[in-house]
Amino acid sequence: MNQRVNEINTVVENIPNVKIVKPFEQGDFDIEGCITVFVEGLEKPLEFNVIIHPQYPFKSHETETIKFSNDDLIEHKHVMQNGAICIHTGHTPVLSQKLIYDIESVKAWIKKYYINKDSDTHYEHLIVPQKAFNENHFAYFFNEVDYTFQQNQYGFVDYSIMSNGVFLKENIQNSILQSFFDKDRKKIIDLNWNFQLKNLPSNVGLFIFIKEIPSKNQRWIFDNWKDFETLLPQDFLKFLHNVEEKLIKEKGKTLPLFFGYNISETEMHWQAAILEIGNFPIYGEKINRQWFTNIKEELPIEWGMTRNCSYKYFFGRGKLNDQITESKILIIGIGAIGSIVAKTLVRSGCRKLGFIEYDVKEPENVCRSEYSFFTGITNKTNDLINELCLISPFFEPISGGYEYSELLDFFIKSHLTDHSIKSEIEKNFEDYDIIIDCSADNDLLYILSQLKINSTLLNLSISNHAKHLVCAVEHNRYDFITSQFGGNILKFDVDDLHNPTGCWSPTFKASYNDINVLVQTAIRQINLKFKQGKTLRNFVIETDDKNNFNINIKEF
Repeated sequence: MNQRVNEINTVVENIPNVKIVKPFEQGDFDIEGCITVFVEGLEKPLEFNVIIHPQYPFKSHETETIKFSNDDLIEHKHVMQNGAICIHTGHTPVLSQKLIYDIESVKAWIKKYYINKDSDTHYEHLIVPQKAFNENHFAYFFNEVDYTFQQNQYGFVDYSIMSNGVFLKENIQNSILQSFFDKDRKKIIDLNWNFQLKNLPSNVGLFIFIKEIPSKNQRWIFDNWKDFETLLPQDFLKFLHNVEEKLIKEKGKTLPLFFGYNISETEMHWQAAILEIGNFPIYGEKINRQWFTNIKEELPIEWGMTRNCSYKYFFGRGKLNDQITESKILIIGIGAIGSIVAKTLVRSGCRKLGFIEYDVKEPENVCRSEYSFFTGITNKTNDLINELCLISPFFEPISGGYEYSELLDFFIKSHLTDHSIKSEIEKNFEDYDIIIDCSADNDLLYILSQLKINSTLLNLSISNHAKHLVCAVEHNRYDFITSQFGGNILKFDVDDLHNPTGCWSPTFKASYNDINVLVQTAIRQINLKFKQGKTLRNFVIETDDKNNFNINIKEF
């Protein structure tokens, strides 16, 4: 017996209320044994077959490398289809300590889920096998709709293919659900996505809302079509038959069938089964001179993947304060600072953004802005909108762009004393809850300070080498910014600027990392003030790298 096996047997037999039924032995690959575990409240100890993988005590791809299995426990919570219970324990590189942690975790599972029969407050989705169908995986994304489906309601679904990629070592096709239709192709409701997603070409699928969870034990999804026998009404089965007859020329192609069911009183879920045209899991049978459509015997279900991408789940891991995310936001100037602000806001849950920008994206803009080289020379506004649509399915671009920028620049700078035009410009700005000026245009800064608008107006500016970021939010924005940069308050080198080839104005030097650190710090400060319900005041972010990197916020 090798030293590793020896250590495992010794440690396990010394853990209280644990007995070795079958000593641990080295197999061809794993170490295997059998133990019993007793916890107060049990009538008798529970028995577990134990498999220990070679990586133990380390995890493999965030998965524990020790398995405690008992097929009789499958009906209980947090037990896999192979009878292995789910445990998650702390890290330690010491094998003996890890064994103690893991068996204590088994005891905790017994007490919580076997003895007390606890239920988790959050819904646990059915376990769906991730198997390829004809060497391809299929994934479908949906979001919540403002509509209540009735039990056994069925019809058609329009879906769009977003992309084809690789899932582990196999191909995968990713799609979004677009619209639901009844059996006569009358539209029921659309799903809300951004305009790019809505404009994708459509394909046809099928749906039925069965209401009941398609599982025998609330843990694993049905694995055989016969399991649906009591849930699928005859008129739906006939509908399936008619659809297959109409599509018979496309024999061999796949067709998704979406099963809808309630997972709570207020939420529903969709799960996709992959059908093959010409091989639907149904057959016709004549009974008393009437044709009936029945489900075939012992035919496995090929399940696809589905994900609920509703706003609350898409941004469930973290977003900015509602006062920001629920606002209509205008960003003026989407160069290095503005494009980072825009992408951060969209990744943080903001949906409605407008842009004012006259400039085009050049290759040299890519290194420190949120643009890609691939699209070449193009309007910054169009390019950024495309980038943001790829990030969030809920992003909605609103007015702005090159033409709007040119028009605004002309009128706002040439007609500032014209009260009617000034009033119209103020009215347009009032459409936005938050306006963020990232243009570094002192002329525009002055003019904006002359406007009377109730929107929250911020100005973000960065000094050379990204030593400082100045955020002006109060009515003295113009004076504050000009005093910080034009006076002797901020000390920085104004001679060491980047001078590009050609007749261009010099620009400040800073890397994407330099700028991003400052912008993200500023957004966090702004968000914190909103979150705490405090007044947002002018502030300056200062950096110092003489002794390591230091950053400090000075509020005025």
